[in-house]
Amino acid sequence: MSARQPTFESLQLVPGQPLQLELDGHKRDRDRSTLVGYRPSSTILVTTPTLKGRPVPVRLETGVNVRLFANRLNGVCAFRSQVIFIATLPFAHLHLAMPKQLYIGEIRKAVRARVKLPAAIWFGEERVNVELMDLSVDGGRIRTDFPGFDTGQEIEVGLRLTLGRIEKVVRLNALIRSIIANPEDKQSTLGLQWVNVATNDSIALQAFVLEKLNEHPY
Repeated sequence: MSARQPTFESLQLVPGQPLQLELDGHKRDRDRSTLVGYRPSSTILVTTPTLKGRPVPVRLETGVNVRLFANRLNGVCAFRSQVIFIATLPFAHLHLAMPKQLYIGEIRKAVRARVKLPAAIWFGEERVNVELMDLSVDGGRIRTDFPGFDTGQEIEVGLRLTLGRIEKVVRLNALIRSIIANPEDKQSTLGLQWVNVATNDSIALQAFVLEKLNEHPY
């Protein structure tokens, strides 16, 4: 017997839920939006995406792909819909047709959140400032202009995570698993694997990754 397929209503989303819209015919790949509300089996109300502070132009019957992070399912949700009504008052918002099918992707440890965070790494007596490009509970990628790294090398990574109103500084032991050099800008991208992560740091990483995926689902 097959499991019952989730519906939009079963996600139990609340107003303010971050969304990403891919509007057919628009140049930008993804536009940010917010759930205003919905009427079961009828329509979904979302804020109209903006560009330079103004609502982007949208036509009726424009097709749209919607992505969001569904906390209840601990996964990224996507569905296809269509603009069925356009409103400007009391603010610019769109009415979308209720989707016929949802596509759910479970969040695994390997799933990485795109980030742009300053970080520091230590190896021996050296300290180097780097930029963290993506992050998961298993590892991450950093960008650096320091040339003296080797695969298999052990380093320590320090970074500051913002979780709501809380900031937590974590220091993680890591192994360098890959190095990709870019001769044009003399930068290298290091692929890292975390080693022996403390329980509190692992919980903080998981919360931070899920929060970033909520804001910017893949």
